[in-house]
Amino acid sequence: MIRKKFDLELAKKIVKSVPLFDTFSDEQLSSLMERSNVYSYDRDEVIMMAGEEVRQMYIVLKGQVRVVDITVDGQERVMAFRHRGDCFGDMGLLDNKTDSATVIANEPCKVLFISKNVFDDLFLDDKQTLLQIIAVLCGRLRESWLFHSIIGINDAESKIRATLAHYSSMLGVRDTDGVIINTNLSHQSIADRVHITRETVTRVLKKMRNQNEIEMVGRRFKLLDAFFEKYEKSNLYKTLKADFKCHMDT
Repeated sequence: MIRKKFDLELAKKIVKSVPLFDTFSDEQLSSLMERSNVYSYDRDEVIMMAGEEVRQMYIVLKGQVRVVDITVDGQERVMAFRHRGDCFGDMGLLDNKTDSATVIANEPCKVLFISKNVFDDLFLDDKQTLLQIIAVLCGRLRESWLFHSIIGINDAESKIRATLAHYSSMLGVRDTDGVIINTNLSHQSIADRVHITRETVTRVLKKMRNQNEIEMVGRRFKLLDAFFEKYEKSNLYKTLKADFKCHMDT
């Protein structure tokens, strides 16, 4: 971990994109940045350990981090990825309890630290912001449920399709003939997320490229219209959609 300077205007723009801060004025954002610090992490460097008493929340300004559960034999079980504009550690600031997950830099990244004192000053008397925090936490629970369902599927290709479709809905940028997932997803990161081998991911993605369902834009996946047409006709899509509606209704 190295304390770093960061382009102030870019940092403010990223923080402004976070739902918790979208109502902040420029003056409020400047005050927040003055009271916070930016740190740089190398790939595979631990940002937060499970069991630590959380004294700050974190916002990813650059790069990607993975949220993992470390098993008793030292293996990582990937629970989620957090990308630019995502936050984590905020739950511990609300209930003053330790976090149950470890967060690790998935690639070189920069992270904004917001201390508990600053968090309390900014948020605890703001009902609207507290409601936004609840919405963020509910979104994470839904994502956790979704990937719990995906991991239980026996078909590797279906797992990969559902994973790409999810990230396209969360991070997608529409292009003329498809959707670009606006983050770098390696074959290994997809494999870790749905508990299959990297070799299987590589094989399935090659098949999708040959069938003109996906293509690469630099290091980013572009899902073409044929991908969505095939996915939305699948039994998996119908099952996940029905299950999601059931969760929303309960």
